[in-house]
Amino acid sequence: MKRILLSVLLVLFAVAMLAQKNSWDGWKVKPRGEIRMLNFFVNIIYDVNPEREKPFARVSSWNTVLLESLNQNPPDYLLRLMDTVYNPNNLYGCITRLYGESSFDELQITGDFVVVNIKESRVLKMGNFNESNIERAAVAFINEQGGLQTMYGHNDISFYDVNGSGKIGFIQFFFRNITKEYGGDSAGNGYFSTSMLSGQKLLINGSYYPFSGIGTAQCVGTHDVSNNPTGIVQHEISHSFFGSNAFHTSGGNHRRSSECMPFMPLQGGFGLMGGSGSTLVSCNGYERWRLHWIHESNRNANDWWIVARDINGNPINADISKSDGAQTFILRDFVTYGDAVRIKLPYKDSKNSSNQYIWIENHQSGRNGKLDFLQYSNESECRPKDVAGVYAYYQVGRDVLSGKENEVFSSNDRDNLRMIPAEGFWNYTYHIADTTYNMKCINWSGHDFYHSRDAENPFCGTHDLERQFAPSDEAQVVSAADERPIWRKDVGRAYVDSLVANGDSRDMFCTHTKLNMGTNPSTCNTKTFYNSMAAGKCQYSQFVSRNTQTTYLTGLGIEITPFDDGNYRIDVRWDDYTITNDAIWTGRISLKEKAVLASKKSITLTQNLTVVQPMRDSVSGLFAPPTVLVCEGGSEFLQESGSFVSLVEGSSIVVESGSEYRLEPKAKLKVDRSSKLVVRGKIVVGDGAKLIVKSKKGLVIEGGEVVMMK
Repeated sequence: MKRILLSVLLVLFAVAMLAQKNSWDGWKVKPRGEIRMLNFFVNIIYDVNPEREKPFARVSSWNTVLLESLNQNPPDYLLRLMDTVYNPNNLYGCITRLYGESSFDELQITGDFVVVNIKESRVLKMGNFNESNIERAAVAFINEQGGLQTMYGHNDISFYDVNGSGKIGFIQFFFRNITKEYGGDSAGNGYFSTSMLSGQKLLINGSYYPFSGIGTAQCVGTHDVSNNPTGIVQHEISHSFFGSNAFHTSGGNHRRSSECMPFMPLQGGFGLMGGSGSTLVSCNGYERWRLHWIHESNRNANDWWIVARDINGNPINADISKSDGAQTFILRDFVTYGDAVRIKLPYKDSKNSSNQYIWIENHQSGRNGKLDFLQYSNESECRPKDVAGVYAYYQVGRDVLSGKENEVFSSNDRDNLRMIPAEGFWNYTYHIADTTYNMKCINWSGHDFYHSRDAENPFCGTHDLERQFAPSDEAQVVSAADERPIWRKDVGRAYVDSLVANGDSRDMFCTHTKLNMGTNPSTCNTKTFYNSMAAGKCQYSQFVSRNTQTTYLTGLGIEITPFDDGNYRIDVRWDDYTITNDAIWTGRISLKEKAVLASKKSITLTQNLTVVQPMRDSVSGLFAPPTVLVCEGGSEFLQESGSFVSLVEGSSIVVESGSEYRLEPKAKLKVDRSSKLVVRGKIVVGDGAKLIVKSKKGLVIEGGEVVMMK
């Protein structure tokens, strides 16, 4: 009986081990070692529909030919795209270099190329003119011509069969001249596949070898894709490591995916999963953490995967929470060394709500000799070049690195990183332009709208790296059709046309900066509203339990100080309760600890004007609820002498039982006719302080007390 039980336990243990997944092992491909890719560059000769060549018939980095052939008229950028041999001291191709720099040479991507010029009619013999049939026709043509003959001589199956499986491991198809309507994809679009060319075989040195199924396909058009490390090529390769479309983030998301995401608008940012909406072209700390890529100088016996330096230059764990207390870190250049800080935020709406973190990284862009610059800034003078500094962003959810597959590679939390720009968060207004304009900066289209940056809104506002919603006055629910990027940005009647949607010099912290609950940006959590835009309509009801719709005021303070030689000092404390600047607060706000409004400073509680929920609010009539600040039991709000708090546009303060709101002499709390002060705890009005309530209904005492000091 014991032997049978032991056998059963061993089987169960084996099953459990098989079920165990680790993010650092990659979704479908392990992000370590040398991966050698066979790259097919396919050019279509339109012999049936010659008019379809017209959009592509111009001088470019990859031109057309009139006869079927192999390796004739290749793109001129092949070796600028991918190295054929990995030399860590002399990486050249942007794809090889990007992953080499991101992984500290743990992941070495090399490959070779074969250019296939085939007739449209050849594809049509296989059926519809689509990507799958184009791929099959290209392989069949190679086989007819005697087998694989690459541009740089890697014609041995052992070069591509990195796993010893007898299969061609990782393939990529690049299409020059197809469109979404005729072929399956337009330039800049592509996909990752685990079943590409299933059942097909390629002739190599006299023998036929099957494909493993792992591969990507993308339409690259006629331009030089090696100029942009954040293009479609890198994005599709990264899927094999990070996950399905549910892992779209960092400016690589789009509305064709319908997986659940924590933010309503699409997010810009930077990272290996980025794309056309990316800012910097480098990886980010969140990605290195998931894949366990760590610089040699940060390796340690404690399995710290987020590491910075202490004040003496020694490695230190930089993945912290409130229980770790005050901390000081030195951040070297992130891309070179991987130094980063991650701070877990202490409060959320419920136990089901996703955890939130703030990431901090020092990118010495343009100074570190790495692929770490603003997208397109290497192609156009209209894009800012000097953008070195500290970058920050939120991580929402997706913090399980090891466990069941649906936990590690979950289908939720798409687009889960949100940038925290130094410029802060604002209300933006959508305007119809008087005349169509052209920014003359990368995006050469004519535009008929622009956005103005209006009032500061640190808790509920938006920024220029994320899409903006502009629903009509009649709309009751937000849709994807209401979403627009910021092309032209009006700041104080000065137009900014430098493609701010892809980042600018306002994003990074490069001077001495102190952040806390009262600054813009603040150190408070971000608000989430889990949703998907399936069929263009916002779906949200099934995900509400994961939301955090409250801004929690805490004592988290982050001080950023230029240190030496491009390094930054980051001081983190948890008792920074004093608000030393004027502030505008909106939305649902909760004070759990303590807040001190400094002398002669002001806070205005007002209606949020930025879209933060998918449905129109029944009270405010906007896509945002009225503003309410709740002082929870045990908390304390102190207005120092001469400070001023104003409640306008239907806002309210609720002083809960066990909490105290105190006004020192000459402080003022003013409640306009539309707003309300609810007292369940205690309000102490100091001698000479003023509590001004403009309406009889504006002061509601529910078991609390208002104490007037003399």
